[in-house]
Amino acid sequence: MNNKNTNGAAHHQGHNVALRMRYSQICEDCGESDFVDDHSSGDLICRSCGRVAESHVIDEGSEWRTFGDKEEKGGADPTRVGGPTNVLLGDGGLSTMIAGGKGVDKGLEKNLQRMQQRTDNTGVDKTLQMAFRDIGRICSSMKLPDIVKAQANEYFRDALEKNKSVKGRQLSASEAAVVFLACRKTGYPRTFKEIRAYVPQARVKDIGKMYKTIVADLKLKENGELDEVVSVHPENFLRRFMSNLGFTRAEMMSAIALANMVKPKCEDGEEAEHRPWDGRSPVTMAATIMYIMSFLMGDGRKRPSLDDICSVAGLAPQTVGIFLRELREPLPGLVKRAGGFATAEDLESKIGWL
Repeated sequence: MNNKNTNGAAHHQGHNVALRMRYSQICEDCGESDFVDDHSSGDLICRSCGRVAESHVIDEGSEWRTFGDKEEKGGADPTRVGGPTNVLLGDGGLSTMIAGGKGVDKGLEKNLQRMQQRTDNTGVDKTLQMAFRDIGRICSSMKLPDIVKAQANEYFRDALEKNKSVKGRQLSASEAAVVFLACRKTGYPRTFKEIRAYVPQARVKDIGKMYKTIVADLKLKENGELDEVVSVHPENFLRRFMSNLGFTRAEMMSAIALANMVKPKCEDGEEAEHRPWDGRSPVTMAATIMYIMSFLMGDGRKRPSLDDICSVAGLAPQTVGIFLRELREPLPGLVKRAGGFATAEDLESKIGWL
């Protein structure tokens, strides 16, 4: 069984390597590495000098010509069927399935299908297939791009190889944790609570634990990848949150300018100028900035309440309240450095807690 899966993966990998080598070879005449296929003659031709580097190249397209794309029904090419390969699975996702038909004994059909499942799929592949399906459902429900799903699948595959505890009752929390990691890695950050809304069987606490476990097992801190994963700015949340709450584009730009005033601590150990911003969660900062901007809204629009903002951000009102009290003194200076979209008098007159 293992030999079969290993041979399938090795064949797929060898094909990809051979394909890359074909186009990355150096032309003997001009020394360039820019080739194009002439499918009509089966030649691999150098774009720079016209030398034929390879001839009679095997065409891996359809075996015959078809006009399926022009037909009214379907519109797909019927010469190629089946799903795409998945390099994350042992057999590339190209396994077969025994199906029934008219006149076939139902008992025999079920026995054959059961025997095939026992022989063709390893336990790891079964877990991966189930997890990939759930991750795809989560990403689709959250309207995340395919790059997030692909990255989450890769994280889960690596975590399953390193830590068998991701299976079983913690499977749903593991799936949510890798989606959280993939969102931040690809630049589409989401909070634990946002992801948990689409994985109701997992608690936020369990998702956080599995996130830490996966980060440790994959050694993301040691290889430096965690620095890229966790480098999330409040701007990533402000655009989405403020759009949902009905803020204008001008108000959103002012909020982002205020968020850009976040400064890390100085290298010599001295504290930065804007001390309250240090070490704060990007979601907390985004919610606080939105609450400040809600008092500066114009045009007689309905101002979103603190509860509305905390509901969108997934925070408790007390968390925002604590940060607001810390911002009492540096806020006018921060607003001035952010472009001066409000004066100190405006802040004092419109925001009662100043």
